[in-house]
Amino acid sequence: MPITMAVITRDNSDLSDLLCRVRELSVTVLSPDRLTDEALQGFSCACVLGGTQTEPLILPARSRTALENFAQSGKRVFCEYMQSFALNYCKPAESTRFLRLKCVATDFAGLPQGTLLDDQCNRRAAPYYHARDARPLLVYKSGMTNHAAEDVTEAERQDFTQYALWLETPQMMVCCFSLCNFLRARFAPQTCWRQVVQGVVNWLAGTALPLPDKQPCYRLQPRPTLRDCARAGMEWFEKADMLLQGGYAGVREGLATEIYPDGRQETAKPVRTDCAGEAAMAYFFHALATDDADGLEKSRLLEDFVYNVMQIHDGAYRGMLRWTDAAWGVCYQDDAARAMLVTLFRALYGQGREHLADCRSALEFLLNTTGPDGLRPARTDLLNMTPEDFRKLGTENADFPCAHYNAFYLGCLLLYGKLTGDERCLTVGECGMRSIWRTYPHTVREQSETEELCRLLLPTAWLYYATGKAEDKALLYTLVHDLEKMRHPSGGYLEWDSDYSAACSRQDGGECSLLSRNGDPVVDLLYSNNWVPLGLMQAYFVTGDEEFYRLFCRHADFLRRCQIRSGDPKLDGAWARGYDVDKMEVFGLPNDVGWGPWAIESGWTVAEITAGLYAGILKDELKEYYR
Repeated sequence: MPITMAVITRDNSDLSDLLCRVRELSVTVLSPDRLTDEALQGFSCACVLGGTQTEPLILPARSRTALENFAQSGKRVFCEYMQSFALNYCKPAESTRFLRLKCVATDFAGLPQGTLLDDQCNRRAAPYYHARDARPLLVYKSGMTNHAAEDVTEAERQDFTQYALWLETPQMMVCCFSLCNFLRARFAPQTCWRQVVQGVVNWLAGTALPLPDKQPCYRLQPRPTLRDCARAGMEWFEKADMLLQGGYAGVREGLATEIYPDGRQETAKPVRTDCAGEAAMAYFFHALATDDADGLEKSRLLEDFVYNVMQIHDGAYRGMLRWTDAAWGVCYQDDAARAMLVTLFRALYGQGREHLADCRSALEFLLNTTGPDGLRPARTDLLNMTPEDFRKLGTENADFPCAHYNAFYLGCLLLYGKLTGDERCLTVGECGMRSIWRTYPHTVREQSETEELCRLLLPTAWLYYATGKAEDKALLYTLVHDLEKMRHPSGGYLEWDSDYSAACSRQDGGECSLLSRNGDPVVDLLYSNNWVPLGLMQAYFVTGDEEFYRLFCRHADFLRRCQIRSGDPKLDGAWARGYDVDKMEVFGLPNDVGWGPWAIESGWTVAEITAGLYAGILKDELKEYYR
């Protein structure tokens, strides 16, 4: 005899669809609005799914009475995302964006005690009270500083206000958050959540039932070749609606961090100068590799946008590249520098110098606000800085040896100087790089030590390209040797910070590194690994050493294997920020207020990676330009 289950819900969901496909179950879907004793008669158990709606489910009084009669008859009931159940009721719904769940049970679903799980930007209705003998299975935890697991304390088991999934009574299991669309909402890790769902189903049925396969909304399945991978990255810009008016109006920043219970992920709306320039660079490399005239036109339109729209053309701040269409008076030199890369590559590869004078104007503004040590502060703001403040920047050492904020700027000075013979650019670029390298490896870190190494790759390669000094070539080898210490067998470089000195290390309430503990299997494709392909290929081009190309190929294969495949055009072909490279899925600390594990940056991530991959694909064609 099959087990008969009443699924009480207002809409279909991942969980209801899954239950309907379990061969050993006979499922009937009922509306929560008209439950009666007669309607529930004959069922073995009931599964109430309130999570298909934004607000927690409140059963009408007659429906509630019928469900309670059912439970009191000894039948098992699962209550998901309900405002009230049995004799208990819950607080108003709130976001779980900066929370994680922890398994505190010793015998639930085969999950090891202390396992950490992420339910993304979910909604929970936390209980005001709990039954005397309630037994927690999963609890919520804030302020996370561990990646995948941590010890369980007795206090966590006792704090019922943080209960997430628990047995309220022997006949009633309660889930205070929206669980029912766990696949489309990209709960992580996927295997752990399948165990949770399996545990709920087994408890309801009173026996172990095999769940059928159900595909998640994304997978990490490599494209056949590196060219296919790079092409998919470029196609993402238009499939995900990132490119604005074909590039004429720039490009969107990407996808925001938050994934809501229905699987929705918003587009990050700001139009950033750096993202526009980086996308222009990616389209430029794509056009070189494919002879795509349309791609070349998009590259030119995006480059035009950087200089014709986002650059100040006269006055005291002439040359400054604005940060975004919102942060109109802000300039980050490293972001501005990456917006100029396309112009420098175009000139280097003999494809035109139309905006080289605009590039020099942007560099002039930065040069005039650079200290004698060749470094700038993190950023400058027109709002509260007087002309005298700007003049002082050029006379006082910034004392800020941070690759995150200065390395690409210095690299651009060096390449511009190499291309044009501009002595001032060469002098300041070399001076700034020496200031950074004097402190190495104890540079001022933003996200991690790994980030600093990755961001130094391209600028150090160009330092050697500009100076030709053996000592600078040695620096490049030192850098790559140190980075190799952080390589994971997957081919990605793990987040690492020897003394946890990074400004964003394990922060709460601000920008936060993905790093929890050195050695955790976490890689960052927003701040670290994304710079590697282009950096390694520049190291190869300026030295001719095939070892750099071999390292590129290994890392590129990693990027090929962690590119997202999905039926959702917003995801297909992109890369997210944070990966667990043991599990090979998107999973990491959710603490960052702006750029969590599922953030997808159009410029910093997708464009930088794609351009770097194309540089490797074009290895033989491009190496001649560096002679």
